[in-house]
Amino acid sequence: MKKALFLFAALTCAGFGSAQNIMADTVPALPSCVYCEIMSNHLPTHRDSGVLFDFGQKTGALKYNYLTDAAGNKLLFNSGIEALNYMVCRGWEFVQAYTSGENSGLTHYLLRIAPARLTAEQRAALLTPPERERPKPEKKR
Repeated sequence: MKKALFLFAALTCAGFGSAQNIMADTVPALPSCVYCEIMSNHLPTHRDSGVLFDFGQKTGALKYNYLTDAAGNKLLFNSGIEALNYMVCRGWEFVQAYTSGENSGLTHYLLRIAPARLTAEQRAALLTPPERERPKPEKKR
């Protein structure tokens, strides 16, 4: 009888007990790092320096990501290493380098930085969610 009473009391207490109350997280968490890729040709073309930056943002078909100064002028780098040194001096950390293309003519430098080291404006620009592709309306036949 005592066992049945004890079991009944235990089950009653367990029914009224509750675990943690978890609320939905409405603020998206910042990633631990934001990445940048510098792409550099070994032989610059006669029109530009041959150094491009990829911050993971959408660009147009013939538009490229160049760095600009405060006045909006495009920064020109003589080599990928000069661009790498420029970014490292601004707090970016070198992660990896690799080559690709014909005769390994294109060098890729991968960099990262903690979002806490960026200004609010830079964070907003780099951490915007990607655009979603809208479904195309079906053509009438």
